[in-house]
Amino acid sequence: MKINNVPNEQDPLQNIIYISLPDKTEREIEGFTINSKHLIPIEVPEGQAEWDLKDLSWEMIVSAMLKIFAYNPNHEEIEYYRNFIFAVQPNLVSELTKTGIIKAESKNFDLAEEIFLSLNHLEPESAATYLNLALVYEEQATLFEKTGSPLEEDYIEKAFTVYLEGLQRHPESSDLHFYAGYFFLKNRNLAKTLEHFDRFLTLAPTDSRSPQVKEIIDKISMQDNDDQLFAETFDLIKLGKEADAISRIDEYLLRNPTVWNAWFLKGWASRRINDYTNGKLALEKCLVFEKNNVDVYNELAICCMEMQEFKDAELYLKKALAIEPENIKIISNFGVMNIKMGNTDEALRFFQTALEFDPEDKIAAQYIKIITEEA
Repeated sequence: MKINNVPNEQDPLQNIIYISLPDKTEREIEGFTINSKHLIPIEVPEGQAEWDLKDLSWEMIVSAMLKIFAYNPNHEEIEYYRNFIFAVQPNLVSELTKTGIIKAESKNFDLAEEIFLSLNHLEPESAATYLNLALVYEEQATLFEKTGSPLEEDYIEKAFTVYLEGLQRHPESSDLHFYAGYFFLKNRNLAKTLEHFDRFLTLAPTDSRSPQVKEIIDKISMQDNDDQLFAETFDLIKLGKEADAISRIDEYLLRNPTVWNAWFLKGWASRRINDYTNGKLALEKCLVFEKNNVDVYNELAICCMEMQEFKDAELYLKKALAIEPENIKIISNFGVMNIKMGNTDEALRFFQTALEFDPEDKIAAQYIKIITEEA
């Protein structure tokens, strides 16, 4: 038998050919009739020019059909192929699921993806087929994240689509809600995380996984409360009610002493009311939990300047500038520090640099005017 396939590296079905079964193969299996009226797919090795019918096996046919389920689930003969597979290999789904899991665990993601894509289209009435496919996409996204590949976003989107389709078809699947919750948690969509975890707890309140889900929900709820508190405290500081802000933050810190945002707000508020000693102490505490924040270093530098601790102020400004070399606020504060130290020439240089980065910087322009007028 001659094979006339046109090579196409982008088509996973490029080596599929269709044949008619001989009349002698017609039979009935568990109420399903195999007959020669339907063209049967088989997959032949790439580059093979001829194929002998005597090499045909049920496994070859099923393998080709599964590939069609994976990549062309709208094929005109798809229902016949589904019935064919279940008649010839009634235990295929469970057997192939085990194979897919093994392939995924061994990082053979291409084959695992193809297997679960096939099963997903072959047996969409099973929630597990959606879950397994989504998890494989998540594993691939994680792999691409580690390598810095832009394909990470593609696989996150694929996983999202599968979860969405699976939950539309199986809205009562506790497993799908459980793993969807973790998927959205990992991708920082807390609203969707809570939606699926809440649904999981409703569907499976006595599940062994329920305690960990409740713990995550509590943490998210606590974070929401923290965000609201910090927003309100920020507003109090901006309105000039620093003492009220500090009182609220101190109460919060008694319960949550390791939250850097709270220490920062206390340090900032203290500095604004000229309590530089307590401001510095709070900001130094903040650095224990957050070491890469320009605003923290800047506020610390201001406190040190006002306390005439110029060596420390310079150290903190340098750390801030190492993180953001073109930060105008930091460059200008170098200028302010040098004015306080009496180094007007050095101060002028910093303000001129700030103005080069931002010609509209009114603060730098004002200091330059003051320095040049006094010279």
